[in-house]
Amino acid sequence: MFGKKILVGLLSVVLVLSSLTLAFGKTTLTFWHTITGEPYKSSIQHIVDEFNKQNPDIEVKATVVASSAVTDVSKLLTAVAGGVGPDVYYVDRFTVAQRAVAGVLEPLDSLTTADEIAQLKKAYLPFALDEASWDGKIWALPFDTDTRALYYRRDHFREVGLSGPPKTIAELDTYAEKLTKKDPSGRFLRIGFVPWLSQGWHYTWGWAFGGEFYNPKTKKLTITDPNIVKSFEWQKSYADKYGIAAIQSFSSAFGSEAQDPFIMGMISMKVDGDWTLSNLDKFAPKLRWGVDYGATYIPRPAELAKKPITWAGGWSFGIPKGAKYPKEAFEFLKFICGPVGQKIYTVETLHLPTISGLLNDKDIRGERKHAFFVDLLKYAKNRPPLPVGALLWDELTAARDAVINGQKTPLKACQDVEARVQSELDKHLK
Repeated sequence: MFGKKILVGLLSVVLVLSSLTLAFGKTTLTFWHTITGEPYKSSIQHIVDEFNKQNPDIEVKATVVASSAVTDVSKLLTAVAGGVGPDVYYVDRFTVAQRAVAGVLEPLDSLTTADEIAQLKKAYLPFALDEASWDGKIWALPFDTDTRALYYRRDHFREVGLSGPPKTIAELDTYAEKLTKKDPSGRFLRIGFVPWLSQGWHYTWGWAFGGEFYNPKTKKLTITDPNIVKSFEWQKSYADKYGIAAIQSFSSAFGSEAQDPFIMGMISMKVDGDWTLSNLDKFAPKLRWGVDYGATYIPRPAELAKKPITWAGGWSFGIPKGAKYPKEAFEFLKFICGPVGQKIYTVETLHLPTISGLLNDKDIRGERKHAFFVDLLKYAKNRPPLPVGALLWDELTAARDAVINGQKTPLKACQDVEARVQSELDKHLK
C-alpha cells in the first residue's frame, strides 16, 4: 500500500515536471544573419515568426550581425567556444566547402537518416545542393538563388534609333558606343555599357566567352583557358577605349541602390540579377517593364550566341560546430530552406527558389518579368564548389582589376591566379 502511494506520488511529480517543461522548456535557437535591406530583412523575420508559430517548443531568435561576423571564421569560432555562438549560420553558398574544411560547420548527414538525406537531394536544384556539399556530405541547405541577364533602357534605345537588344559581343560593343553621351568638355553624361559594373564579374564573362574555371576530373583550375583570357582582353578594350580614369571618375557618383546608375539614366545597359526588379519597383516606379526597360540574355561571341548562358549564386543556412541545439537547428533549417520558407522569401523579395518543385508556382513566377529570370535557371552555371572558393573569387577580382588598370596582361593575370589558388587547393585534395 505504501509502495503504491510512492508510485502515485512519483507519477504526479513526473506529470507536473512534464507540464512545466511544456510550459517553460522551450528551446531557444540563436540565428545569425547579415540581411539588413528591405524587404529582405522583414521577409526573414516573417519566416522566423511562422516557424515559431508552428513549433511552440522551439523559439528562433534572429540576430543581425555585421557581415564580418559571418565571413570572418575566427570570430564565429571564438563565439562558439565562448558559448555565445549561433545555432544557425547564414553562409554564402559558394563558400560552404571552404567553411566545411575549416571545421566551422556541422555535417547535416550526422543529424538525420540516409532516407531523409536522399529526399533532400531530390528536392533541391542540383547545382544549389552541389554548392552546399563537400567530400560526399551536405554541410548546409540551399536557400535562395538568382540568375543574371542584360538589363537595357528601352527609352535610351529609342532615343538613338536602336530597336532590339544586342545578342552578340560585337553588337554590344556597337550599341555601347552609340548610347554613350559626353558634354562639350568630354566628360561622360551617360555610358552605354561598362563590362565590370554590377554583376559583370569574371565568372559572368568567362562563361559567356565559353571558358571553364575548373576541371573536376583532373582537380585542376583552368583559369588560363584561352576563352577566359579573351574575356579579360575584351574588358580591357573598354578601359582603353573609354579611359579607365574617366570611367572611374564617372562611376564615383554611383552609390546606394537608389543611386543605381541604371535607374538614374547614367548607364544604358548592365548585367545584373533578378533582385534588381524589386529595386526598380521601389526606386523607379515610373520605369515600366517592356516600355522603358527590359532584360535579355547576356551577349556572347557570335559563334556562341544561339545558346543562352547565365550563372546562379545564392545563400544557404548551416549549423556551426559546437552549436548548443543542432537537432532543433536542423528542424529550422528544413523549414526556412523548405517549401514554406522559400515561398515566403521568393514571393516577397523577387528572389528565386532552389526547390525545383516551386519553379512553376504561379505566385513565384509572378509577372512576365520575373518569370523570365525563373526560366533562366535551366541555363545557369554555378561557381565550382571548392574549399578555396572565397580565395578564388578574391584572386579573380584582383586579376580583373589589374588587367583593366593596365598593371598586368590578361594572360599573366590568369596565370598568377591559377598558380596562387591551385597551390592552396592542392593542400585540401591530398
